[in-house]
Amino acid sequence: LYIMNIYKITDNKSISFITLTNLGYIDYTLNCLKSLDNINFCKNLKCYCIGQKVFDNLQSKNYQCILLDNSEEFSKFQPFRQKNWSNIVQKKFHIIYENLLKFDYVCFTDGDIVYQNNNFWNYCLSNIQDNDLLIQNDTYDNSDNSALCSGFMFIKSNEITISLFNPTNTEQYSNIEGWGDQIYINEIKNKLKFKPLPLELFPNGKYYNLNSNTLENNNNDDKKPYMIHFNWLNGDKKKKFMKKNNKWYI
Repeated sequence: LYIMNIYKITDNKSISFITLTNLGYIDYTLNCLKSLDNINFCKNLKCYCIGQKVFDNLQSKNYQCILLDNSEEFSKFQPFRQKNWSNIVQKKFHIIYENLLKFDYVCFTDGDIVYQNNNFWNYCLSNIQDNDLLIQNDTYDNSDNSALCSGFMFIKSNEITISLFNPTNTEQYSNIEGWGDQIYINEIKNKLKFKPLPLELFPNGKYYNLNSNTLENNNNDDKKPYMIHFNWLNGDKKKKFMKKNNKWYI
């Protein structure tokens, strides 16, 4: 049903670029894919699908997709940390773990991220060094590591990450309203050697909202955001904000 691409980094090194989606989230995933297409990077992303309909949709457009769960129970859009949110985001650990067992590095992205420069890839490869994890900062200050964002993670496969991302660690939180993958990541972050990504190049939604003029009007393209994560708002407000900032491509 799909072709598994193994992307060589250096000798005997490989990386997997993955995301998770369902039918309620499909427009954001398609927008993310379009942004990657704009920078000639779309073919690299593997989309794990919850529900047959979203799988069929992506497959019909020739995107690299994998049917993770054909149940339609979790296929609808879920409000942030409400209803079936915990059941859906817990599946992130299943796909991350599966890929950590096969690849040297795993890059996970949420679908409400827009990519603007494929240098994000080389940046992560150059800066992972002896860290276990590069991850988006969810605060508004590069010196503040109090909150990390699990929407973009570049993970090195080793004994520590394989152990901590094992889905058996998070299965107990399924069906618990209010829980989310980001809560778990922030709970275990001190067990990892991690490095938050710079906000200027990997801004979260609130940081981008506060600094969009400065970020977008930089004359040096290499200093403009590589990607923007629109995690600040939910539902229709998120889409309207993306359209207002000319980041909606579908």
